[in-house]
Amino acid sequence: MKRKLIAMIAIFLAVFTLSAATFHSVPLDNEAYRIIDTAELRGIISTQVDVRPYNLDKVYYLLGEIKASTFVSESEKAEIDRVISDLEFSYGYSDTKTISDVLADGNVSVNGNNPMKIGGKVETIQTVGYRTEGEKVFDSRNGVTAFVMGDLLGVMSYDLNFRLNIDRIDPSAFLPTELKFSTDGFYMNLLERGNRLTELPDGRFFLGLEAFPEMSTNIMDVVSIRFGAVERDWGPGKGNIALSSSARTMDGLELSITPTSWFSYSVMNASLGLASLKEVNGIPWPSENMDVDEKNGEYSNNLSIHRLELGPIKGVKFSVWESVVWRKRFELSYLNPLCIYMFTQNSLGDYDNVLAGFDLSFTLPGLGSFYAAIAIDELNSVKRPFSCPRNILAYQAGMKFSIPLLDFSVVQLQATYIPAFFGAHYATTAKIFGNVYYTTAYVNKGQNIGYPVNPDTLELLLSFDTTAFDGWKLGLLVKDQLRSAQYAERADGTNILTSIDYPRYDNGPGEWG
Repeated sequence: MKRKLIAMIAIFLAVFTLSAATFHSVPLDNEAYRIIDTAELRGIISTQVDVRPYNLDKVYYLLGEIKASTFVSESEKAEIDRVISDLEFSYGYSDTKTISDVLADGNVSVNGNNPMKIGGKVETIQTVGYRTEGEKVFDSRNGVTAFVMGDLLGVMSYDLNFRLNIDRIDPSAFLPTELKFSTDGFYMNLLERGNRLTELPDGRFFLGLEAFPEMSTNIMDVVSIRFGAVERDWGPGKGNIALSSSARTMDGLELSITPTSWFSYSVMNASLGLASLKEVNGIPWPSENMDVDEKNGEYSNNLSIHRLELGPIKGVKFSVWESVVWRKRFELSYLNPLCIYMFTQNSLGDYDNVLAGFDLSFTLPGLGSFYAAIAIDELNSVKRPFSCPRNILAYQAGMKFSIPLLDFSVVQLQATYIPAFFGAHYATTAKIFGNVYYTTAYVNKGQNIGYPVNPDTLELLLSFDTTAFDGWKLGLLVKDQLRSAQYAERADGTNILTSIDYPRYDNGPGEWG
């Protein structure tokens, strides 16, 4: 028995150490993803899974495969070398040898059997300008970060960090649903006895804290495990309905299984957070007001999501996904990676909020990629999918092209429609949760988990990204948002706090307002 146990432990350790432990998540804004996307469109590499971020090991492998291709220019190979060099520096895979290196780079890297990087950095972003109405814009973000990251015994990668922010937030610098925050939880004003930021606009500077820890590993390039707070993007679009790159980070435990090139299954259970805001530009903010004495935990929720991808087979890939926002409680059912959320929700008493959807993409190497997605919040009539008022369906379609201009140039066109009441959920009480007032809307820290527009909006998007001479990045992003207020009682339309009035639509189409 002892011999068997020792043999099993030895096999387990050997499996983990067969590949280098470079499992850190590569941030979604890294240039590596554009290079990978362009290479897919040009047929240099096969189409990859639409669950991001990728880990560093996978990014290294794909960039190496792209660089080895005869269809990549010398300037593009130089760009790949720049990206790889930046990644190696970012994750501490090159030694810091002198005091001047430490002072210049702000960190100490120790490369060896267990690479480690310890350091800090200071960042500042100032946005100054005028809106079309002549309104002045001044948004100031300033942060100091301390971190330690590295690899442990060839088994896992880790990233521990702490950030202190001093911010002045101007909502007029952003589209209403794309307001960015640098801090989790709440902002406080140390000059005024720690008073918290509760409404915007506010011309003062506030102090905030945040941390994004991560532990990740991989078993023989088949099973990937990540436990941490990172930005995620699930789907083929530029921002997706299920889980978008624009969403606030959330602490989640992910498991991805890819046994073959044409099958992938990903699942995540995450804890959703709160933000201290009460109103932005006079509109209620969908999160807990953490400045009041009585906190009822109205948005104290979890998220479970899973996604199955089949393909690519002859350039075609099909995916189906499902997600549920559920009240924080002792609940094992949603933690089962093989459960079907809709059935589970019904068996538990219909307290939670389930979405489901599917997407289809087709890549024709050398020409481009085309994709379409449908997501379902409510489906009460299959015969009348578009006219039934209680059918709440979201749509997205787009295309991407690689063009022979400069280096790794990609053009993307996309249309996304988010209907009224999508992702919203009526607030209610239940004795099972302590008889408190709560909602299971699809928000994390007050911002959309999915595509970043208010319900009842059609957005048309055009983007162009490329690398110019000597590594300079050029980008163009144009959005046109067609906003409706047909279901709203206010002129500015609905938001994710506006839930459907079910009795009004029980016996027919009905009218709103």
